[in-house]
Amino acid sequence: MRSRYVGVGIFVVVGGLLFATAVFLIGNQHNVFSKHIDLFTEVKNLNGLAKGAKIQVAGFDAGEVAEIGVPKSPAAGFRLTLRITDQVRGLIRTDSVATIETEGVVGDKVLLIGPGSSTAAEAASYATLPSKESSDFADLVQKSTALVTNASDTIKVVADRLTTTLDAVTTTVNNTDDLVEGLKQGRGAVGMLLRDERTADDIRTAIANARDATSSLNHASAQADALVSGFQSRGLGAKVDGMMGKADAIVSDLQSRNFGAKIDQTMASVNSAAHRIDVSAQQLQGTIAKALAPDGHGRDAGDNIRETLSNVNDASANMTDDTEALKHGFLFRGYFKKRGYYSVARLSPDKYREDKAFVNPKNTRVWIKAAELFEPNQGDSEVLSPAGKARIDAMIVELGERVLSRAIVIEGYAVSEAVGEDLTLSRSRASQVQNYLHARFQLEIQNIGTVPLRGVPPASTHKNSWNGICIVVLS
Repeated sequence: MRSRYVGVGIFVVVGGLLFATAVFLIGNQHNVFSKHIDLFTEVKNLNGLAKGAKIQVAGFDAGEVAEIGVPKSPAAGFRLTLRITDQVRGLIRTDSVATIETEGVVGDKVLLIGPGSSTAAEAASYATLPSKESSDFADLVQKSTALVTNASDTIKVVADRLTTTLDAVTTTVNNTDDLVEGLKQGRGAVGMLLRDERTADDIRTAIANARDATSSLNHASAQADALVSGFQSRGLGAKVDGMMGKADAIVSDLQSRNFGAKIDQTMASVNSAAHRIDVSAQQLQGTIAKALAPDGHGRDAGDNIRETLSNVNDASANMTDDTEALKHGFLFRGYFKKRGYYSVARLSPDKYREDKAFVNPKNTRVWIKAAELFEPNQGDSEVLSPAGKARIDAMIVELGERVLSRAIVIEGYAVSEAVGEDLTLSRSRASQVQNYLHARFQLEIQNIGTVPLRGVPPASTHKNSWNGICIVVLS
């Protein structure tokens, strides 16, 4: 009987200790037994933050969100009660800002509190801290897409303006070239002066004759005046008037051939064309300067576009890494494996030959020799032959609609004595067949994988070697 009481006592003591330990651990996790302070903050959007979420001060786990007060109107915000350990009280100042962020890309929501400035006063208990609204990844992608779209539209407008300006400059230059070419070939009066020495001599002779004729007329004018009375008395006035009319006609004809005026007119046209070229060049420089001018923050368009694309690339890379980590995690590994989201490019040939999904006997396999598909090209390379393309077309018709709804793997095989040549050739063969299936039958490129296996097929195929390709339709 005594031993029974001892056993019951031990059981009660052990149970009490376990209960106390559990209470202590749970209370310690929620900072029940530690000294803490309560603060408040208000946010418009919780972004998935829940009660009990962690609070980090300068990256240090410092407490949890104790309560979330729901606003009574759209204008108000959610009032959060923050239970923070007293250890970090000296870091929290009246200008410390609270922000809701995500641990990684797919992690839990946490509340971050930045350390305040040393000049600000220490935040008292039950004080309300200022908050800053956070934007999730979807907002970042949307803003980046809008910025890239605006940049593309701006570049298009600039390109259209540059094209119009360059067309005008080209037209002006072509007209100037035609004018200069005509002068070189001797077209027009100026061209005749430049190209034909005989014409220039004739012009100089005509001008000299005109001067002689004018001098003779001036010399003979006195004699003509002396003879006028005699001519009139003899009835020769009409004849003299006729002769003077002819002389005037000759002088007018010489004046009408004023080559100097024609030369001045031609040079004025050339100067006008040069001026239009200068104006067009100035307009082009102004358009380019306006398009590349800095924004309100002093940064030009090129810097803004490069920074935006860099941010988008970083975000995409982070999402890819996190998704890849989910694929191999304990909780999601089976799901992704069942869905077939593993990339063939990440599998080595040895692992591919052992993977149950790819060596499954239920998979449909079509073996085609290299001689039936490829023909030599320039050098040592090879390309798909017309007969090879027809062979692939017949294979797709034979498989039917299965190729539209299932994943396909192109296994490349090559047998070569040169070191590394078999791997390069097997990869090239698989890639050529992949590109042909995508272009010919509009199959999604992400549903067609390639793997270079040199000359060694998987053991489950019961083939010692192969030289060509094998098209595998996964079951």
